Amino acid sequence: MTSRPELPPEGDGEAPPKTTISEDERRAAFRAGRAPVPTKFILLVVVVFVVLGLGGVVLERVVGTPGQVPATIAPLATTPSTLPITPRSILGLRPLTRRTAPLFTLTDQRGSTWSLAAQRGRIVVLAFYNETCNDICPVLGSELRASISLLGTRADHVEFAIVNTDPTHAAALAEPAALRRTGLVNRANVVFLTGTLNELNAVWTHYGVQVRVGRPPAPTLHNDVLYFISASGALRAQATPFANESRRGVFSLDTESRNAFAAGIAEVAGSLLP
Repeated sequence: MTSRPELPPEGDGEAPPKTTISEDERRAAFRAGRAPVPTKFILLVVVVFVVLGLGGVVLERVVGTPGQVPATIAPLATTPSTLPITPRSILGLRPLTRRTAPLFTLTDQRGSTWSLAAQRGRIVVLAFYNETCNDICPVLGSELRASISLLGTRADHVEFAIVNTDPTHAAALAEPAALRRTGLVNRANVVFLTGTLNELNAVWTHYGVQVRVGRPPAPTLHNDVLYFISASGALRAQATPFANESRRGVFSLDTESRNAFAAGIAEVAGSLLP
């Protein structure tokens, strides 16, 4: 609503001010005295829109988008002054209901049968990447290794299970590149799991992993998710791993972001321990 322009103050001894004005006077006053929008108000509106825009970026990072093959994601470390890194925030952590994690049975790198049901009493950190380690594997694998070190002796009660996402390289190998390149070979609490296409596809489906296989030599693409499963077998939280992908398809991430993500994994897994 536009307010009527104020009339100038009346002088001493003059007739009292009019309490009403004619329609012509009202229109003339409106044309001559439309109140300008204060500059401070304009600046306030601009600031509000900027803040809301930044809030949308942060929310997208925190909530994540499971089931979607991401493009290159800029790490939070690129803007440390505006988006400070904390272990839990960088995970894109999303709490889940306490429903039972879908059970599955696959084959580990030793050729032994591994089942989720047999892990009751242990915390399970469930990850997904390619056996050939040509996807997010170098980044996420190094973060898993660092989180094990951060957990210390508590890591003995945590099982790190990595499910193969490459159906073109599904054979069980004693030292798959996914473990060898990331320093996870011969870790007693780390398994790299694979199986038949039907077995793998069932796991991918239950855990919201979408796999897209291109014609050779195109790599196998998939969305990136990571789950925390409690000792009672309940899904407790989902995280969203991320990295930068070069034009040659090489994934990397700055040291600060890797360390923060590893600390987040250790913190969440440790919080689920009795």
